[in-house]
Amino acid sequence: MSLHQESRNTELSTSRRKPSVWMGMLLYLGYLAVFFSTWTINGVDYNRIGENAETTKLWYAFPTLFGCAFLVVAISILGWWRIVLFDKSKSGPPWVWILPVVMVAIILNNIFGMPSGKLSAELVVWSSLGAVGVGFGEEMITRGSMIVGLRSRFGEGRVWLISTLLFSALHVPNVIFGLPMLAMPIQVLLTFIMGSGLYAMRRMSGTLILPMVLHGLWDSSLFLNVATGGMPSNVQFAVYPLAIACVIAVLLNSRNARLPSYSLAGFPTKGNPEPKKHEKGARDNEA
Repeated sequence: MSLHQESRNTELSTSRRKPSVWMGMLLYLGYLAVFFSTWTINGVDYNRIGENAETTKLWYAFPTLFGCAFLVVAISILGWWRIVLFDKSKSGPPWVWILPVVMVAIILNNIFGMPSGKLSAELVVWSSLGAVGVGFGEEMITRGSMIVGLRSRFGEGRVWLISTLLFSALHVPNVIFGLPMLAMPIQVLLTFIMGSGLYAMRRMSGTLILPMVLHGLWDSSLFLNVATGGMPSNVQFAVYPLAIACVIAVLLNSRNARLPSYSLAGFPTKGNPEPKKHEKGARDNEA
C-alpha cells in the first residue's frame, strides 16, 4: 500500500461522519444554546462583563468553557479533530504574517499597559480560562467545524463569507443582554472584519491553532484592562484595515481554489467525485 493510500485510509478511519453544512450548523447552534443558556441562568449584564473577577468567572469563563465541553464531546464523536484543526495547504503571500505579529504587539501593549494595582490572582485565572474558552469555542464553531462543513459544498470564497457572517451573527444577541442597540451594528461590523483576519490566519498558517490562541488573548487583554480600570490603546484599531488587506490577499491567492472536505477527510463530496480506479492507480504510482 502506498503512503498516499495509507494517509487517506487513516483519515477515513478517524473521521466517523462525513462533513456537511448541516452538521457544521448543528455544532454552531449547539454551542450557542449552551453559551446563552449559561448567560441567562447567571443573569448576565453585558456592559459589566469583566469589571471584576466574579463577572469574569460567571459571564466570560463559565459560558465559554461549558460551550467548549460540548464541542469537545461532539468533535470527538464525529472524529473531526484533524480536519478542523489543520488544512493540508497554506495560502497567501508571506507579508500577511504581519497581521499576527501586530496582534501580538497590541496584546502585549494592552497587558503591560494596564494598572497592576487592581490585578488579582483570581482575576488573572478566570480571565485566562475565559481566553481558552472564547479562543477554542468561537474559533471551533466558525473557522473550525463550520469551515469544514461549508467546504463540502462551496468554494473557498463563499466559505470565508458565510463562516465570517456567522461569526458576526453570534454577537447579535448581545443586545438582549444589555448591549445598546446603536452599538450593535458597529460591533457586528468590527467582528466581521476581525473574523476575516482570523480566517486569513488559518489559511496562511494552515492551522486553526494560531487564530484560537490570538483570539483568546486579544479578548482577555481587553477584559483585563476594563477590570483594572485601564483603557486599551487606540492603536488596537490598526488591526482592522490590516485584517481587510490580509484576507483580500489570501482570497486572491486562492480565488480559483476549492478545499473540499474530500481533500481533508477522504470523503467524496458534491462536485468532487471519487477518483476512478485507473486514476487512483496512476496517483499511487506517482506517490
